[in-house]
Amino acid sequence: MIDIILTKFRQTQLSRLAAILILLLLTMSCNFLSPTPTPDTRPIVDAFFSGYASLDVNGNGEIDSEDTPIENATLIVTLQGGFETGGLTDKTGYAFITVPGGADYPVTLRMEAPKDSNLQLIGPSSVAYPSDEPAEFLFTSK
Repeated sequence: MIDIILTKFRQTQLSRLAAILILLLLTMSCNFLSPTPTPDTRPIVDAFFSGYASLDVNGNGEIDSEDTPIENATLIVTLQGGFETGGLTDKTGYAFITVPGGADYPVTLRMEAPKDSNLQLIGPSSVAYPSDEPAEFLFTSK
């Protein structure tokens, strides 16, 4: 009688162990067949814009080596939707603007003369980005 009880006990334990192994194998095979999807995450990247302001010293209406840089001119970036941000040029006539989180293109760049100056923009009035040309703006004295 004890032999029968021990045999049934072993069979029950073996049945439980077999069931656990089968469940484990099924779980593992499901993971191999349908892996966890990778989330669609795109990096948030900043956008960078720059431009130069020069004074047309020789009066030829073209940007050339004789032109001098203009300090404190304002480079303005207009994003889609109308949001604008800007920055001032340094003593080399260069301005650099960072737009956190990036920008949808195209965007427009324009340059304004320094406040309280007698300078007038002669070209170009604006530059659309992306562009193969650098944003260079030429001013003349009024």
